[in-house]
Amino acid sequence: MVAEVKNGALPGKTGVICDLIERRLAEGYYGFGEEIYTQDLVKELEASRAPVTAALNYLRATGYLIITPQVGCRVISPTKAEIQDFFTVYGRVEGVMAGFAAERHHDAELHVLRDIQRRISRKTPKKNSTVSRDFVGLVAEFHAQIHNMAHSEMEAKRAASYWRMSEFFLFNANRMQISGRLALDVADKERAAIVEAISERDVQQATELMEKHMHGKPARVGL
Repeated sequence: MVAEVKNGALPGKTGVICDLIERRLAEGYYGFGEEIYTQDLVKELEASRAPVTAALNYLRATGYLIITPQVGCRVISPTKAEIQDFFTVYGRVEGVMAGFAAERHHDAELHVLRDIQRRISRKTPKKNSTVSRDFVGLVAEFHAQIHNMAHSEMEAKRAASYWRMSEFFLFNANRMQISGRLALDVADKERAAIVEAISERDVQQATELMEKHMHGKPARVGL
């Protein structure tokens, strides 16, 4: 039976199923190139074929899947260059949102962002450990708060869709196994610098620091 979840991309049962599959993709439940069988989902989720098919078609349109008529459905298998291109584009998006946040935030919102960053610093994984879902959740919360501070609801929704795709790429690339702590320490310092640029309402600095931070994500997980 399909469990009800928040933020379905499409209305009704189709949206619930779409959100479930997208979450599985983001968490690496389905790996690069893996086949996804409609009938298996129909049986597992106790749903009719129509909403499952509609959800898979939506995820094909958003870039997660390849659906070949008379052949089947499988997860994409991006190259390292394609993943880096994605983060270059995503970095521009997050850079704009950070610039908006620097220009438009309220003091109370900045206080929340600082608190999230402190919690991230305490949760930063140690050397030779696997990145936990809690840590990833905090980083997602960091970006979500910046989106909130940007006060641009429509663009925040677009940026959130990029975040889900970024999780999909990073978790599937190497299951987030960290070979050394230095890379995540650098990322932590970069986030702290972004917070300071936002606090100083330095739009250009916040934008540039965020772009650099996002561009470096693939390298930090070994890509």
